[in-house]
Amino acid sequence: MRDPDLGEGVWNEYIAKATQNPIYKRLIKEGLYSDVAGALGAVQDAVWAAAYPRFVSRDIIKVIPTKNALERFPKELRAYAWEGEGPVFDTGARIETTDIKADKELSSKKEWTQSFAEDASWDVLRWQLEAIGKAIARLETEKVIAAYKANEGGDAGTVDIAAAAVTWANVCDVVGLVEAQDFHPTVFVMHPKLFQDLMKLDQFVSSLYKDRENMRKGVVYHTTLDINFLPSSLCNFTSAGANATYGYCIDTDAAGALLLRRDLQTKPYEDPGRNMYGVLGTERIGVGILRAKAVARLRGTRS
Repeated sequence: MRDPDLGEGVWNEYIAKATQNPIYKRLIKEGLYSDVAGALGAVQDAVWAAAYPRFVSRDIIKVIPTKNALERFPKELRAYAWEGEGPVFDTGARIETTDIKADKELSSKKEWTQSFAEDASWDVLRWQLEAIGKAIARLETEKVIAAYKANEGGDAGTVDIAAAAVTWANVCDVVGLVEAQDFHPTVFVMHPKLFQDLMKLDQFVSSLYKDRENMRKGVVYHTTLDINFLPSSLCNFTSAGANATYGYCIDTDAAGALLLRRDLQTKPYEDPGRNMYGVLGTERIGVGILRAKAVARLRGTRS
């Protein structure tokens, strides 16, 4: 939170606001922290702890921290090899670039009346503050999946679910579409209904690594395909019914980038005119697709 790019003045402003904010004063009153700086850190920790497991977005795209408002990515060109000691081989290919702007400001807040914040215990306030982290993590994931959806038609292709439930053959077919483009898929994100279908298949269960280091309960499942499987209800958040996309198979090293210009951060919030006090959480990101063919889709007609 004491980011040097923000400057000492911003930190001092946070301290001044937190000193008058009943949410931060509650932490000191209960004897959990001796100063406002500690209270600021406690609120930040509570929000981040709730957000981190729900940042599905950061598991399905390459995350690149940046301090710039725009990053320019050169389109990756195929490398060629030759025999002998001849000069450097010139393919004649023109270098193309893709610009991604880190200009998306994501925000969420929780607020209460002064009397409620003064009377409620820290455990009650922390439980409600967790909603900030969850909301921002969900919105960030929406942005990433929306980028993949906008890429449909230019990606590696689609596999339609012909039956009522997804099959292991469906999964292998989608993986094959990405590999046929000389990419290596690393993650498969899909709607929870499809994920539960997979959990009923012996082929999927037998392919799971049981090592705890390779599996984050309820979020990531790593398989012998060398692919993580993640459930997310956002896979069809923009459409439903016929031709809705319920899963994406992705090579996260090539498909796109999530620019993280300012990670999730909290600060005191107040509206004295309404007698409301609370906490505001924000982050600044940018999302873009770099290699369209590094993504393939699983499509169905489920409701």
